[in-house]
Amino acid sequence: MKAKPPFSVLLAAGVLSLTSAAEAEPEVAELGYERPADLDGCPDEAALRLAVIERLRRDPFVRGAQRKIQVRITRSGPRLIAVVSVDEAGQSRGQRRIETRASCAELGSAAALAVSIAVDPAGSLSAPDPGEPSPKEPPPAVTPKPRRAPEPRAAEKLVLPSPTRDAELRTFLQGGVRGWAGAVPRIGAGPSLGFGFRRGAWSIALDALGVLPETQTVAGTPRSISVGLLAAQLSPCLHASHVRGCALLTSGALFAEGRGVAEPRSQRAWYASAGVGIGYSMTLGNVSLTPLVEAQLRLETAQLSIADQLAWTTPRALVALGIEVGYRLGP
Repeated sequence: MKAKPPFSVLLAAGVLSLTSAAEAEPEVAELGYERPADLDGCPDEAALRLAVIERLRRDPFVRGAQRKIQVRITRSGPRLIAVVSVDEAGQSRGQRRIETRASCAELGSAAALAVSIAVDPAGSLSAPDPGEPSPKEPPPAVTPKPRRAPEPRAAEKLVLPSPTRDAELRTFLQGGVRGWAGAVPRIGAGPSLGFGFRRGAWSIALDALGVLPETQTVAGTPRSISVGLLAAQLSPCLHASHVRGCALLTSGALFAEGRGVAEPRSQRAWYASAGVGIGYSMTLGNVSLTPLVEAQLRLETAQLSIADQLAWTTPRALVALGIEVGYRLGP
């Protein structure tokens, strides 16, 4: 007696919006596959092809076939997403979107099932799962054991939340350079260096910032004042795909030194500001490159003088443009 197909296969066949492409019942298709390089554990194209071939018990992939099947795997926060699209004769025949918080290997198994159904719905439902003995081969003699309930297949596991690597607390290092307007007289620039922690879509970082000294001349005199900045910045951030948005809390000190006077003196003024920042991260393995823009407001302004003459008043707002390199510790 022929075994009925597993419930997960029937469910996937019912919800898959590619059934309109099955009217012509083509048996071959051309496969395209996209997967970000930083998604660890996801199958590559060769592994996906092999999973479909094992399910259908044949190789259905032919370059130049009328039916084009495209599989694209992406990440959105803690979710892994596979989109299976079908085109035939230049017209879209539908697509299937699969989401999971489970492992990428399980997502690849569900994508292979969707591709098998898109290529040959009847064959994928009737074909036994890979690893089952062929009907022509005699089953091995074993001692009967109590029957266990079957484990849920990949398509059924998609709806069950399970811990992923994104849920782990990860440590990262980062460093960069920023150009500043409003931090010191004129336009200033300086480095940053820090570390942080990330879990899922949230992260928090602590950076040491510096702005190299710039000089402001007192109008109508040979006197001038050189002003630099040292500060620490706390940045809680929310990440959505490649974009991050951060709240910025900065505190430190302005260091000023008078020039062109008989007795040069140094001054120090307290500095604190709050604001927001936006960055776009491009990742390759454990390394990321993030262009960023930040805008902050000082909590208090300060006036710097030389020989009792006002040299520079800090503006209320300051803006920074920069680029940051990050390195994630661990696998």
